[in-house]
Amino acid sequence: MNLVACAQNYANADRSDPFAYKRAICHLKNGISSRYTHEGKEGFYNAEPFQETRMLPDGREYNITVYRNIIRP
Repeated sequence: MNLVACAQNYANADRSDPFAYKRAICHLKNGISSRYTHEGKEGFYNAEPFQETRMLPDGREYNITVYRNIIRP
């Protein structure tokens, strides 16, 4: 699992925070977040990508990627 890609997923899920990606990367570099916590749980930023179908006003459908199930250390 690439923790930098997980940080990007987290930032994509939290679009209201313009510093989400930089914070997650800073926490990785400084050891605040890591692959596992002392209790053995996941200790890094992440969000799960899902495909969602949306509809245009004229009835055409298209798929987008949305991010849910945000994980924070």
